[in-house]
Amino acid sequence: MADEKLVRTIQGTFSLYGLVLPRKLSVSLAKELLNEEEHKRKTWLIQIVEQILAQNLNDPHITLANLKLAIEECVRPNTLKTTETVLNVIHAFDIPKIKHNLSEKKFVLTTILPDLYPGAQYKSLIFKDRFELLWYRTLRHELFVPPKLGEKKENWIELVPIEYLLSESKGGNVYVMGLLTQLTEGQYYLEDTGGTIKVDLEKANFRDGLIMEASIVIASGDYRDGVLYVEDIGFPPAESSSNARADFGDINTFGGLHNLSLKLSEKLKSHEECNKDGMIIFVSEMWLDDVIVLHKFRTMLQGYAQCPPIAFILCGHFLSFPENLTSVQKLKDGLKDLADLIMQFPDIKEFSKFIFVPGLDDVGSPKILPRSPLPKYLTEDFRKNIPGAIFTTNPCRIQYCTKEIVVLRENTLTKMCRNALHFPQEGNIYDHFAKSIICQSHLVPLSLSIIPVYWKQDHALQMYPTPDVIVVADKFEAYATTYSNCHVINPGVFPKNEYSFKVYVPALDLIEHCAIPKDMDDY
Repeated sequence: MADEKLVRTIQGTFSLYGLVLPRKLSVSLAKELLNEEEHKRKTWLIQIVEQILAQNLNDPHITLANLKLAIEECVRPNTLKTTETVLNVIHAFDIPKIKHNLSEKKFVLTTILPDLYPGAQYKSLIFKDRFELLWYRTLRHELFVPPKLGEKKENWIELVPIEYLLSESKGGNVYVMGLLTQLTEGQYYLEDTGGTIKVDLEKANFRDGLIMEASIVIASGDYRDGVLYVEDIGFPPAESSSNARADFGDINTFGGLHNLSLKLSEKLKSHEECNKDGMIIFVSEMWLDDVIVLHKFRTMLQGYAQCPPIAFILCGHFLSFPENLTSVQKLKDGLKDLADLIMQFPDIKEFSKFIFVPGLDDVGSPKILPRSPLPKYLTEDFRKNIPGAIFTTNPCRIQYCTKEIVVLRENTLTKMCRNALHFPQEGNIYDHFAKSIICQSHLVPLSLSIIPVYWKQDHALQMYPTPDVIVVADKFEAYATTYSNCHVINPGVFPKNEYSFKVYVPALDLIEHCAIPKDMDDY
């Protein structure tokens, strides 16, 4: 009788939460709960239900697998699941695409299968998708949310679609958002999904950031005679990571095998905080054919021998000269020399990961983003000798506990400065760069003629929601800055920047600039 009463209690509790538990599973769960003291059973039951709800079910009907997973989570709450990785490197071709669903009125995740040579329609979709992401993101910003019926709202900005201007239903002083493009030489236009208008930038006040052709901007000014005479032009406002995640709840938007966002994992947060000395090292232009570079890197390994870092992120280019007939053998020899160095430090070899992010001029792939990893036939021996070696794409994403890191090897800042319509007169240029890529939610917000991108894989370069750290390994000088609670860093060219590198301490959310001291160099 007591068992039957407990079964009814279990089924009633599940029903209260909108879940359906078959009688057979209710009986099994009742048998499990009978092992607990009577006053603890209700607490255990609520915990099990909460664990099931956290599984993001598509169906209210509970299966045996759902129940087993929830019970295991309650019994062993500190045990990491197989997919709850402490460190995970996510290739560009495995990144989910985020798109706005008009019928559901929210951002949703879609899976895109790798396809480097899709139909021509995908080329036009690149900028359409970029625009729509920023358009719907901007409409959620408090400045652009229209007042409710009967509400008086000051400082509200109404974004006017271009088709309204073309239909002559709107004129005068307006705010317009669009893709800045040069359809005819010397004449700029703003373009959205509904049409195109000419813009006159002669008297425009350029806001902070690097505004170029192919930038998505908000322009305000006087619209008359079919031309927008721009007074102010700038980027759409950035959105905080926490606000951006509102649509997704606890769904994993970053990529990886776990279905829930590991950023919200208490277990991984605890692991992260316990490892206060854990470091991730970023090195750019790791020339493996240069004896001095390898010697300096050995000095670095020696310095960290007693406290192995979590990972070394080594960015290309991996040779000091442009690709030629000798490149393959030189790179193979360089990887062998590097493996020999690492094997001299057993603790580093055992506990540290070595993540290789290739440059566009490295061996193996065309100069198009996303770029594939270094060829397997070149890296096979290295991977056998160094079990912690990971050869990934450019760009790639790295998840360490609850921290989200994006790494790109490309001279983006240099190319954006070269193509900017207006060069900022005040402030550090890298601060303007950080604002530009975060406000555009894109690693390379340039035209395809400047930085080619595979048409169907452009979403791999999106950054929405904003990660914790963005590493853009550039030939520009080393820097570290912060915008919208995101670190944006450049390690600098290792051989040409006094052998400097950047260190990230995840537990403290701290960026440090380091270099190989001259007094340690006995070469």
